[in-house]
Amino acid sequence: MTIPLPPRLIRIATTLFRRVTLGRVPRLFDAGYYRTQHPDVARSGIDPFLHYVWRGAAQNRDPSADFDTAFYKHQSGRIRLDPVRHYLRFGAKAGLDPNPNFSTLMYVARYPDIGAAGVNPLLHYRQDGRAEGRVAAPSASQPEEWVPFQGVREAHRWVYPAQGSSRFSVTLRRDVPATACPTALPRLCLVLTLDGAEIDGLVQSFDAFAHSAADAITLTVDTTLRPHPPRPTLVLALEHAFHGPGPGGTIQLRYAEARIWDVVPERPHVLRICPAGALSIQVL
Repeated sequence: MTIPLPPRLIRIATTLFRRVTLGRVPRLFDAGYYRTQHPDVARSGIDPFLHYVWRGAAQNRDPSADFDTAFYKHQSGRIRLDPVRHYLRFGAKAGLDPNPNFSTLMYVARYPDIGAAGVNPLLHYRQDGRAEGRVAAPSASQPEEWVPFQGVREAHRWVYPAQGSSRFSVTLRRDVPATACPTALPRLCLVLTLDGAEIDGLVQSFDAFAHSAADAITLTVDTTLRPHPPRPTLVLALEHAFHGPGPGGTIQLRYAEARIWDVVPERPHVLRICPAGALSIQVL
């Protein structure tokens, strides 16, 4: 017969295990809130943050009153870390929002001292900002406020197919030298109108190219072959991008990171986050 361990021993054992495997509990995680909202966790005795990392995040359980797990995952797409640590390490810098009522980028834009200090915006708002009377803006929900476009000038949002054209190609490359891309931009957005099969094809191309020895992979889009959506469906946001003219009327680009945004839903979200690379795009 199996004798269940009392919750007190489970709490001690899982807390020690969490300290060894995960380290400290992030300050955005509220253990008291998590236990109160999830009585099954409280009854079990398991360390709350360990439970969140193992199961809670996958079950869309919220780690605090001001962090919406499902909302965050809808923006971030598939990530390796749990949402709380991802937001602290990467998400805030990428402009992702922790809940529908808090815009990370708007908070930093409104209060430049927060960005200059390198403080996580939500953590500052929770600990000091609210008491200081600082205001949090709602997360973006309209197309002109889409996260991939925030801080990006209209001239740096390149739309394909271009006006008067119905065909273009995107080629992932390994052979674009830095000297071929002299113009630097903090973020460049390629705004693409693709159908479902083409979206899948582009995502799969990025995935395949990362593990391939091929020098190039090309996706060609022809909107005359079959019906296409009436508005853009995907934004390829290139962080720390460099661009320049290439042969045959192509534009060559190098970037530190590429984020593939699905912008069909009311609230856009990231399909993939891809490492540094290069590509060319051409109107055909």
